[in-house]
This record gives sequence, structure tokens and C-alpha cells, in this order.
Amino acid sequence: MIDFRYHLVSIVSIFLALAVGIVLGAGPLKEDLGNTLTSEVKNLRTDKAALRTELDAADKATKARDDFTEASNRSLLAGRLTDTTVSVIVLPGADQGVVKSTSATLAAAGAKIGSTVTVQDAWVDPDKATFRATLGSNLASGVGVPVDEGGSDVINAVLARSVLTKAGSTAQGARATLESLRTGELVKYSGTVVPSTVAVVVGGPVAGNSADDRTNRATALAKLAGALDDAGAGAVLVAPSLDPKATNAASVVTTARADGDLAKQLSTVDDVDLPMGQASVVFGLLEQEAGRAGQYGLAADAAAAFPQLATK
Repeated sequence: MIDFRYHLVSIVSIFLALAVGIVLGAGPLKEDLGNTLTSEVKNLRTDKAALRTELDAADKATKARDDFTEASNRSLLAGRLTDTTVSVIVLPGADQGVVKSTSATLAAAGAKIGSTVTVQDAWVDPDKATFRATLGSNLASGVGVPVDEGGSDVINAVLARSVLTKAGSTAQGARATLESLRTGELVKYSGTVVPSTVAVVVGGPVAGNSADDRTNRATALAKLAGALDDAGAGAVLVAPSLDPKATNAASVVTTARADGDLAKQLSTVDDVDLPMGQASVVFGLLEQEAGRAGQYGLAADAAAAFPQLATK
């Protein structure tokens, strides 16, 4: 049994240790501790200044490379897409600045913009799945979509065949079908839609109420891009660089690349917000027209930074 003397000795020992610590801290160790702390703070400040200098130099170099690439694109891309009609499909969450710059790049490369169709959030809203399936089935025959396709595949194919055609063919009823999609509040567009042979699909961060919801939406949008790729001579799915720290958004490009079968047919660009990515859009379309596909950009799952540049 522990007696009073044990408690007394323990308490005395604690206070004695505190006293020794105070004496040493105020005396022999004070100077050493102070010098050590001062030296460490000085070293940290030096490291911070060096890192800041390195970061500034890296930012300057990156801006210079982007400026050079942007200036080079004017001559590098000029005339590459002459006689090509492109449909620009804007997915939910896409940045309008990226849409504008991509359309300008396509025009500068000589392409004609056949249509700019904005896909509404209702396209991937789980509460509207039945409505989409029913509408898709009703519209399928107007653009030659097989009636045996089911679920989201029908509505995806309906939109794809409303804006894209194979070379030398024209989908019957495309205009009326596209208007029905607009009436159903699934898409928006303005002006006259000219049938195109290729598409650029502009995506952005995919939002949702949960991780599963975001994944499902990104998967649905990736399948839409695949349907567009299949309906014409090819498609390129593009998106700006996604912050790797983002936890509340999914990437449609990453989702498309994870689908092995889809990645064999659909080209993707994950850095379309950069001048290099803009060039990749043009050369990616050229690859699609030649029957090839590739995954380009700076993300970890990209196969290369940019497509092989055409020399003609």
C-alpha cells in the first residue's frame, strides 16, 4: 500500500526537478538555447527567401513559355482546319472564358463553327433520368438512332446525331430533334445549327452532392463525349487544369481516360486553359480525322504533353 511518505517524496522530487530546470534555463543553458533558436530562425528566413526567389523565377519562365507558345500558335495553327466544320459542345461547369478562347483558336485555325450547344445540368440530373430516356426514345427515329439502345445511350446518341454527321451524309430531322431537346430544357443554343463532322467537347469541374453523385455525373458526361466521337469523324474532350487538391469536384477528362474502351477512340486534353493545350485541341482534331486518338496534357494520366505536330 502506498503511504503518505511516498506521496511526499514524489511531490518533493517534482518541485526539485522544476527548480533545477528553471536554474539551468536561466543560467548555463540560456545562452545555448537562445543561440540555437536564433540560428534556426535565421536559417528558416534564408530558406524562405531562396524558395521565393525560385518560385518567382519559375513563374517568370512559365509566363515566358506561355507567351511564346501563344505567339507561335498564330502561325503554327493557321489553316490547319480549313474546310472543317466543328461543333462546340459545352458541358455543365465549363468555364466560359475557356469556351471563348477555344472557339477563337478553332476559328484562327480555319475551322467553321457549325454550332455551340450548351448541355444543361438536367442532362445528368438523376431525378430526370426517366424523362431523358422517354424523350430520347421518342426522338430516336428522327435522327436514325437504333431503338434498341437504352437508358442514357439513347439521349446521348440523339444529341450527337443532331449536330454531327459522317462525311457526305446528313441526319434527317436533325433540326427538329435538336429543337425538341431545347424545348425539354436539356440543351441551349442560338442561331442556325450547321451539321459538323467533328466536335470539341468543353468540360469543367463536375459538381455533385456526394462523391458518388459526382462520379456518376462525370461518367454520364464522358459517355456523351463518346457518343459525339462516334457520330462524326471524331471528337476531342477538353478541360482546364484541375487543382489536385480539389476534393469537391470530379474530372470528366480523368473519368474518360479511366474507361479503356473510350480512351481508345476519344481524344482528351487536360490543360486547355494553357496555350499549349489550345494547340493540342487543333492537332487532336487532326488526329481524330486521321482515325487516331490520344490523351494529352500535364495530368498524371496523360500519355503525352501534346500531340505529334503535323508538319504539312
